[in-house]
Amino acid sequence: MATSAIAPVEDKKLLKTLGSFTRDELTRFRDYIMASYLNNKGPLIEFLDVLIPMIKEGKTPTAGQMFKLLVKTARLSAASYRSLFMDLTRLVNTFIQSERYKDKPEQAVSDLLTAVNAKRLNKLFDINMSLAKKLQSNVSNKSGEFYLKTFVIDTEADFHKALAKVTKEKETPDQVMDRLDEFYMTNKLRYYCAGKHFKKSLDKDDVLILEILGLIASGKYDHIASVQIYAAIYRMLSNEEDETQFAQLKELLKTHQKELSDVVLRDAYVFAINYCVRRVNKGKVNYLRDVYELYKIALDKNFLYDENELSPWDYSNIMALGVQLRDYKWSEKLIEVYKERVPTAGKKMNVVTFNMAKMYFFGGRYDDVLQLLSGVKSEDLMYVLGANALLIKTYYEMGDKDLLHKHLANFKINLKRRKKIDEGERKNYLQFIEFTTQLSQLPKRDKKSLRELKQAIKDQSEVAEQEWLLEKVK
Repeated sequence: MATSAIAPVEDKKLLKTLGSFTRDELTRFRDYIMASYLNNKGPLIEFLDVLIPMIKEGKTPTAGQMFKLLVKTARLSAASYRSLFMDLTRLVNTFIQSERYKDKPEQAVSDLLTAVNAKRLNKLFDINMSLAKKLQSNVSNKSGEFYLKTFVIDTEADFHKALAKVTKEKETPDQVMDRLDEFYMTNKLRYYCAGKHFKKSLDKDDVLILEILGLIASGKYDHIASVQIYAAIYRMLSNEEDETQFAQLKELLKTHQKELSDVVLRDAYVFAINYCVRRVNKGKVNYLRDVYELYKIALDKNFLYDENELSPWDYSNIMALGVQLRDYKWSEKLIEVYKERVPTAGKKMNVVTFNMAKMYFFGGRYDDVLQLLSGVKSEDLMYVLGANALLIKTYYEMGDKDLLHKHLANFKINLKRRKKIDEGERKNYLQFIEFTTQLSQLPKRDKKSLRELKQAIKDQSEVAEQEWLLEKVK
């Protein structure tokens, strides 16, 4: 006999959840129930067959209305209703979980890897590891969750290898513990390095990291290259003024290159490159050659690619270094070999065009610079500013004062009109315009005025293209 009891609070919440489902989700939920092993699924199907048309017509019933609908369509007693509702609750929860997996199949495979690893199903693990890596490589949105999932997959792979080695070599319990300690040390240090790099606070673990570094210093883990690498990275990031740590990291990479996994090598090169870039930005020009060589190795080993693409940031850095270090031959190779791997934006100016123009400028090929940059449009502010400065320098080097002054005036107007620009950057380029204008108007024989201008440029900390300006007033 049907009951007219009021639905408990938790039942109303569940029915409200059902009411939040879209038409497609309700249809999939019905199919999900049909495919389930639930014995008494008939009443639920009858309920959904009434509910789904209502939702499709835009009539979303309240939780109370759905309760009455369920009681009416299913024609259940109170006891049977409670049992059915428990089944419905369980099915809704598992359906929502399966929907998450539907949109993120890499999540499902990752969770499966953990479960398979726990049961030591080696063949099944290898199959799903290949699938997990393939799915990860197809993810287009590289959010924080993506990188965390990549780390989880890498960790499961390391754990699997550690346990496989234990089984293969029939190690003693003490050796097993050592193996797991090695696994723990490597991954714990990797987390610490990431925290240091992203300036995340790890104060609560300060005691632990000191103990870990102490154990490493004792020589206990000298035989584990990955532990040595991450420890060197951590020390390097903890005290960037101590240049010996960077030197040690380079030596470790040179010594253990062949025995390190690509994951560890990629981490090491990326951390080292970022460290060098920060040192260069602080005026330590002796790191230019270091970061250039690190970039070249990382590029050769495919450590800088994201979905087979080279980021415009990395491409620009490498090109700028090649030009600055006068390695034109390799820079030309970079343009020809890797330009297809840099994301472009149709007819808009892209990183390849801009960097090729910079290379031509430093090579004195001014007509080629003008040909590349003339009439090219871009919405990227960085390239707009850089291209305008490059054109101004080109006109100056060519001695074309009419075009130089015309472009200086246009660039100044453009800078003042632009709203979406950092004020510091606006000031830097306005100072560049001012100094270039003065430079173009001073007679070469007026040594006194040139010395005064040079000092003014040196004293001005906020000026774009300062190095070029100082070179011109020598």
